[in-house]
Amino acid sequence: MKNSNQLTCLENLPNEIFTFDIFPLFSWQELYRIFFGLNQRFNTILKTSNHINFTVDESNKHHPALTFFNSSIICLKVCLGQFDVTPFLALRSLTLQYPSLQQRNSIRPENFPYLEYLNLSYPLEDSILLNLIFSNGFKYLKNCKLDQTTTNYSWHGSPKLRSLSISVHNLYGIICVLHACPNIFRLNIIVYDKPQNNISLTLHSSFSLDLIQYLFIRSTFEIFTSILTFMPNLKSLTFDNRQYSDNKSPELILTSLAKVLTNLRQLDYVYFTINTSIWNGDRNQQTLHPLFRNVRGTGTSIIIASN
Repeated sequence: MKNSNQLTCLENLPNEIFTFDIFPLFSWQELYRIFFGLNQRFNTILKTSNHINFTVDESNKHHPALTFFNSSIICLKVCLGQFDVTPFLALRSLTLQYPSLQQRNSIRPENFPYLEYLNLSYPLEDSILLNLIFSNGFKYLKNCKLDQTTTNYSWHGSPKLRSLSISVHNLYGIICVLHACPNIFRLNIIVYDKPQNNISLTLHSSFSLDLIQYLFIRSTFEIFTSILTFMPNLKSLTFDNRQYSDNKSPELILTSLAKVLTNLRQLDYVYFTINTSIWNGDRNQQTLHPLFRNVRGTGTSIIIASN
Protein backbone atom coordinates (compact mmCIF):
# COMPACT_ATOMS: atom_id res chain seq x y z
CA MET A 1 0.00 0.00 0.00
CA LYS A 2 1.41 3.34 -1.01
CA ASN A 3 2.00 6.02 1.60
CA SER A 4 -0.68 8.71 1.19
CA ASN A 5 1.92 11.34 2.08
CA GLN A 6 4.29 10.25 -0.68
CA LEU A 7 5.26 13.15 -2.94
CA THR A 8 3.94 12.93 -6.46
CA CYS A 9 6.51 13.13 -9.21
CA LEU A 10 5.89 15.68 -11.97
CA GLU A 11 5.83 12.84 -14.47
CA ASN A 12 2.93 11.20 -12.62
CA LEU A 13 0.56 14.14 -13.03
CA PRO A 14 -2.22 13.62 -15.61
CA ASN A 15 -2.12 15.59 -18.84
CA GLU A 16 -5.17 17.62 -17.81
CA ILE A 17 -3.29 19.12 -14.85
CA PHE A 18 -0.67 20.52 -17.20
CA THR A 19 -3.16 21.69 -19.81
CA PHE A 20 -5.67 23.43 -17.55
CA ASP A 21 -3.85 24.21 -14.29
CA ILE A 22 -0.12 24.61 -14.95
CA PHE A 23 0.27 25.90 -18.50
CA PRO A 24 -2.10 28.89 -18.05
CA LEU A 25 0.32 30.27 -15.44
CA PHE A 26 3.01 30.90 -18.08
CA SER A 27 3.39 32.85 -21.26
CA TRP A 28 3.85 30.84 -24.44
CA GLN A 29 7.55 31.78 -24.52
CA GLU A 30 8.01 30.52 -20.96
CA LEU A 31 6.13 27.31 -21.72
CA TYR A 32 8.41 26.57 -24.63
CA ARG A 33 11.56 27.34 -22.62
CA ILE A 34 10.50 25.27 -19.58
CA PHE A 35 8.82 22.22 -21.08
CA PHE A 36 9.93 21.80 -24.69
CA GLY A 37 12.46 19.01 -25.17
CA LEU A 38 12.07 17.39 -21.75
CA ASN A 39 10.69 14.26 -23.38
CA GLN A 40 8.23 13.18 -26.04
CA ARG A 41 5.28 13.26 -23.65
CA PHE A 42 5.75 16.92 -22.73
CA ASN A 43 6.29 17.85 -26.36
CA THR A 44 2.97 16.19 -27.21
CA ILE A 45 1.11 17.92 -24.38
CA LEU A 46 2.53 21.26 -25.45
CA LYS A 47 1.67 20.65 -29.07
CA THR A 48 -1.95 19.86 -28.31
CA SER A 49 -2.52 22.71 -25.82
CA ASN A 50 -4.58 24.85 -28.16
CA HIS A 51 -6.01 27.13 -25.45
CA ILE A 52 -2.82 29.25 -25.33
CA ASN A 53 -3.17 32.84 -26.57
CA PHE A 54 -0.31 34.09 -28.72
CA THR A 55 0.65 37.74 -29.19
CA VAL A 56 3.35 38.42 -31.78
CA ASP A 57 5.34 41.65 -31.87
CA GLU A 58 8.78 42.83 -32.91
CA SER A 59 10.46 41.22 -29.90
CA ASN A 60 9.33 37.65 -30.56
CA LYS A 61 8.46 37.39 -34.27
CA HIS A 62 11.34 34.92 -34.85
CA HIS A 63 10.75 32.83 -31.73
CA PRO A 64 11.08 29.08 -32.48
CA ALA A 65 7.93 28.40 -30.44
CA LEU A 66 5.84 29.93 -33.23
CA THR A 67 7.04 27.24 -35.61
CA PHE A 68 6.56 24.52 -33.04
CA PHE A 69 3.00 25.61 -32.18
CA ASN A 70 1.85 26.80 -35.63
CA SER A 71 -0.44 23.84 -36.31
CA SER A 72 -2.20 24.08 -32.94
CA ILE A 73 -2.48 27.83 -32.27
CA ILE A 74 -6.15 28.83 -32.29
CA CYS A 75 -5.87 32.40 -30.93
CA LEU A 76 -3.36 34.79 -32.50
CA LYS A 77 -2.82 38.55 -32.15
CA VAL A 78 -0.23 40.15 -34.44
CA CYS A 79 1.08 43.65 -33.72
CA LEU A 80 3.22 44.14 -36.82
CA GLY A 81 2.44 44.13 -40.52
CA GLN A 82 5.42 42.16 -41.80
CA PHE A 83 4.53 38.78 -40.38
CA ASP A 84 3.23 35.79 -42.30
CA VAL A 85 0.02 34.48 -40.71
CA THR A 86 -0.70 31.76 -43.29
CA PRO A 87 1.09 28.88 -41.41
CA PHE A 88 -1.52 29.05 -38.62
CA LEU A 89 -4.25 26.99 -40.26
CA ALA A 90 -6.01 26.05 -37.01
CA LEU A 91 -6.86 29.64 -36.04
CA ARG A 92 -10.25 30.35 -34.53
CA SER A 93 -9.37 33.90 -33.54
CA LEU A 94 -7.20 36.38 -35.48
CA THR A 95 -6.41 39.97 -34.53
CA LEU A 96 -4.24 42.14 -36.77
CA GLN A 97 -3.38 45.52 -35.27
CA TYR A 98 -1.57 46.93 -38.31
CA PRO A 99 -2.53 44.61 -41.17
CA SER A 100 -0.39 44.93 -44.27
CA LEU A 101 -1.72 44.33 -47.77
CA GLN A 102 -0.05 40.91 -47.75
CA GLN A 103 -1.77 39.99 -44.49
CA ARG A 104 -5.16 41.21 -45.67
CA ASN A 105 -4.79 39.24 -48.91
CA SER A 106 -4.03 36.10 -46.91
CA ILE A 107 -7.30 36.23 -44.95
CA ARG A 108 -9.12 33.71 -47.10
CA PRO A 109 -11.28 30.67 -46.19
CA GLU A 110 -8.74 28.24 -47.61
CA ASN A 111 -6.09 29.62 -45.20
CA PHE A 112 -8.34 29.89 -42.14
CA PRO A 113 -11.23 27.44 -42.58
CA TYR A 114 -12.16 27.46 -38.87
CA LEU A 115 -12.06 31.21 -38.23
CA GLU A 116 -14.69 32.36 -35.70
CA TYR A 117 -13.35 35.78 -34.64
CA LEU A 118 -11.67 38.42 -36.82
CA ASN A 119 -10.40 41.82 -35.67
CA LEU A 120 -8.76 44.22 -38.15
CA SER A 121 -7.72 47.54 -36.62
CA TYR A 122 -7.32 49.39 -39.89
CA PRO A 123 -9.56 50.93 -42.59
CA LEU A 124 -10.62 48.15 -44.93
CA GLU A 125 -11.37 48.70 -48.62
CA ASP A 126 -10.58 45.19 -49.80
CA SER A 127 -13.78 44.36 -51.69
CA ILE A 128 -12.82 40.68 -52.04
CA LEU A 129 -12.27 40.19 -48.31
CA LEU A 130 -15.38 42.19 -47.39
CA ASN A 131 -17.46 40.11 -49.77
CA LEU A 132 -16.10 36.91 -48.17
CA ILE A 133 -16.93 38.21 -44.69
CA PHE A 134 -20.44 39.38 -45.52
CA SER A 135 -21.34 36.67 -48.04
CA ASN A 136 -20.72 33.68 -45.75
CA GLY A 137 -17.24 32.91 -47.12
CA PHE A 138 -16.05 32.03 -43.60
CA LYS A 139 -18.53 29.35 -42.53
CA TYR A 140 -17.80 29.63 -38.79
CA LEU A 141 -17.27 33.40 -38.43
CA LYS A 142 -19.37 34.65 -35.50
CA ASN A 143 -17.64 37.78 -34.26
CA CYS A 144 -16.08 40.48 -36.44
CA LYS A 145 -14.47 43.85 -35.62
CA LEU A 146 -13.61 46.13 -38.52
CA ASP A 147 -12.51 49.73 -38.83
CA GLN A 148 -13.83 52.02 -41.59
CA THR A 149 -15.05 49.94 -44.50
CA THR A 150 -16.51 50.33 -47.94
CA THR A 151 -19.95 48.74 -48.21
CA ASN A 152 -21.90 46.97 -50.91
CA TYR A 153 -25.58 46.05 -51.06
CA SER A 154 -24.78 43.02 -53.25
CA TRP A 155 -23.37 41.08 -50.28
CA HIS A 156 -25.25 37.78 -49.99
CA GLY A 157 -25.31 37.79 -46.19
CA SER A 158 -23.60 35.90 -43.36
CA PRO A 159 -26.25 34.32 -41.12
CA LYS A 160 -23.65 32.95 -38.67
CA LEU A 161 -22.42 36.43 -37.66
CA ARG A 162 -23.62 37.14 -34.12
CA SER A 163 -21.50 40.11 -33.06
CA LEU A 164 -20.27 42.94 -35.28
CA SER A 165 -18.25 46.09 -34.66
CA ILE A 166 -17.87 48.28 -37.75
CA SER A 167 -17.49 51.84 -39.03
CA VAL A 168 -19.38 52.84 -42.17
CA HIS A 169 -20.07 55.89 -44.29
CA ASN A 170 -23.59 57.36 -44.26
CA LEU A 171 -26.97 55.67 -44.25
CA TYR A 172 -26.23 53.49 -47.26
CA GLY A 173 -23.45 51.80 -45.29
CA ILE A 174 -25.89 50.96 -42.49
CA ILE A 175 -28.36 49.46 -44.96
CA CYS A 176 -25.66 47.23 -46.46
CA VAL A 177 -24.54 45.99 -43.04
CA LEU A 178 -28.03 45.32 -41.70
CA HIS A 179 -29.01 43.56 -44.91
CA ALA A 180 -25.94 41.28 -44.71
CA CYS A 181 -26.21 40.46 -40.99
CA PRO A 182 -29.77 39.34 -40.23
CA ASN A 183 -28.89 37.34 -37.12
CA ILE A 184 -26.52 39.56 -35.17
CA PHE A 185 -27.01 39.70 -31.40
CA ARG A 186 -24.63 42.58 -30.66
CA LEU A 187 -23.92 45.59 -32.91
CA ASN A 188 -21.33 48.35 -32.44
CA ILE A 189 -21.51 50.82 -35.31
CA ILE A 190 -19.96 54.21 -36.07
CA VAL A 191 -21.48 56.21 -38.91
CA TYR A 192 -19.35 58.86 -40.63
CA ASP A 193 -20.50 61.73 -42.86
CA LYS A 194 -23.97 63.14 -43.19
CA PRO A 195 -26.97 60.94 -44.06
CA GLN A 196 -27.91 60.81 -47.74
CA ASN A 197 -31.23 62.50 -48.46
CA ASN A 198 -32.19 60.10 -51.25
CA ILE A 199 -31.95 56.93 -49.14
CA SER A 200 -34.32 55.94 -46.38
CA LEU A 201 -34.27 53.01 -44.02
CA THR A 202 -38.04 52.88 -44.27
CA LEU A 203 -37.65 51.64 -47.84
CA HIS A 204 -35.92 48.54 -46.55
CA SER A 205 -38.58 47.24 -44.18
CA SER A 206 -37.65 43.65 -45.04
CA PHE A 207 -34.93 43.78 -42.37
CA SER A 208 -35.48 41.27 -39.59
CA LEU A 209 -33.29 42.35 -36.67
CA ASP A 210 -35.34 41.04 -33.76
CA LEU A 211 -32.28 39.23 -32.38
CA ILE A 212 -30.24 42.37 -31.64
CA GLN A 213 -30.18 42.99 -27.90
CA TYR A 214 -27.05 45.14 -27.50
CA LEU A 215 -26.45 48.28 -29.56
CA PHE A 216 -23.69 50.87 -29.46
CA ILE A 217 -24.05 53.55 -32.11
CA ARG A 218 -22.18 56.77 -32.82
CA SER A 219 -24.09 58.77 -35.41
CA THR A 220 -26.48 61.67 -35.83
CA PHE A 221 -29.66 61.67 -33.78
CA GLU A 222 -31.76 61.17 -36.93
CA ILE A 223 -29.91 58.02 -38.00
CA PHE A 224 -30.01 56.71 -34.45
CA THR A 225 -33.80 57.00 -34.17
CA SER A 226 -34.40 55.43 -37.60
CA ILE A 227 -32.27 52.38 -36.74
CA LEU A 228 -34.16 51.68 -33.51
CA THR A 229 -37.31 51.00 -35.52
CA PHE A 230 -35.81 47.68 -36.62
CA MET A 231 -34.59 46.55 -33.19
CA PRO A 232 -37.64 46.05 -30.96
CA ASN A 233 -35.94 43.64 -28.54
CA LEU A 234 -33.02 45.79 -27.41
CA LYS A 235 -31.90 45.32 -23.83
CA SER A 236 -28.88 47.62 -23.80
CA LEU A 237 -28.47 50.88 -25.75
CA THR A 238 -25.52 53.26 -25.92
CA PHE A 239 -25.64 56.32 -28.18
CA ASP A 240 -22.88 58.86 -28.79
CA ASN A 241 -23.82 61.88 -30.85
CA ARG A 242 -21.60 62.91 -33.78
CA GLN A 243 -23.35 66.19 -34.57
CA TYR A 244 -23.96 69.37 -32.61
CA SER A 245 -27.73 69.73 -32.26
CA ASP A 246 -27.87 73.50 -31.86
CA ASN A 247 -31.22 73.70 -33.66
CA LYS A 248 -32.97 71.58 -31.02
CA SER A 249 -33.54 72.43 -27.39
CA PRO A 250 -32.39 69.89 -24.79
CA GLU A 251 -35.99 69.45 -23.64
CA LEU A 252 -37.13 68.63 -27.19
CA ILE A 253 -34.31 66.10 -27.62
CA LEU A 254 -35.17 64.32 -24.38
CA THR A 255 -38.86 64.25 -25.26
CA SER A 256 -38.11 62.83 -28.71
CA LEU A 257 -35.81 60.20 -27.25
CA ALA A 258 -38.37 59.14 -24.66
CA LYS A 259 -40.96 58.71 -27.40
CA VAL A 260 -38.61 56.50 -29.44
CA LEU A 261 -37.73 54.35 -26.43
CA THR A 262 -41.37 53.74 -25.51
CA ASN A 263 -41.64 50.89 -28.02
CA LEU A 264 -38.56 49.11 -26.65
CA ARG A 265 -40.29 47.03 -23.99
CA GLN A 266 -37.24 44.97 -22.98
CA LEU A 267 -34.80 47.85 -22.68
CA ASP A 268 -33.16 47.97 -19.25
CA TYR A 269 -29.98 49.97 -19.86
CA VAL A 270 -29.47 53.33 -21.58
CA TYR A 271 -26.39 55.50 -21.90
CA PHE A 272 -27.06 58.48 -24.14
CA THR A 273 -24.76 61.40 -24.94
CA ILE A 274 -25.74 64.26 -27.22
CA ASN A 275 -24.03 67.58 -27.92
CA THR A 276 -26.42 70.47 -27.45
CA SER A 277 -26.92 73.86 -25.82
CA ILE A 278 -26.72 74.44 -22.09
CA TRP A 279 -29.43 72.70 -20.11
CA ASN A 280 -30.45 73.81 -16.64
CA GLY A 281 -31.85 70.43 -15.63
CA ASP A 282 -34.76 71.85 -13.64
CA ARG A 283 -37.34 69.35 -14.88
CA ASN A 284 -37.59 65.85 -13.44
CA GLN A 285 -36.75 63.98 -16.62
CA GLN A 286 -37.56 60.57 -15.15
CA THR A 287 -41.21 61.42 -15.73
CA LEU A 288 -40.48 61.21 -19.48
CA HIS A 289 -39.11 57.67 -19.29
CA PRO A 290 -38.33 55.34 -16.34
CA LEU A 291 -34.75 54.77 -17.57
CA PHE A 292 -33.92 58.48 -17.36
CA ARG A 293 -32.65 58.03 -13.81
CA ASN A 294 -29.54 60.13 -14.16
CA VAL A 295 -29.72 63.11 -16.51
CA ARG A 296 -27.03 65.74 -16.31
CA GLY A 297 -25.60 68.53 -18.42
CA THR A 298 -21.89 69.18 -18.90
CA GLY A 299 -22.18 72.60 -20.53
CA THR A 300 -21.79 71.27 -24.09
CA SER A 301 -23.71 67.99 -23.88
CA ILE A 302 -26.41 66.03 -22.12
CA ILE A 303 -25.67 62.62 -20.62
CA ILE A 304 -28.39 60.15 -19.72
CA ALA A 305 -27.62 56.98 -17.78
CA SER A 306 -30.09 54.39 -16.57
CA ASN A 307 -28.04 53.70 -13.44
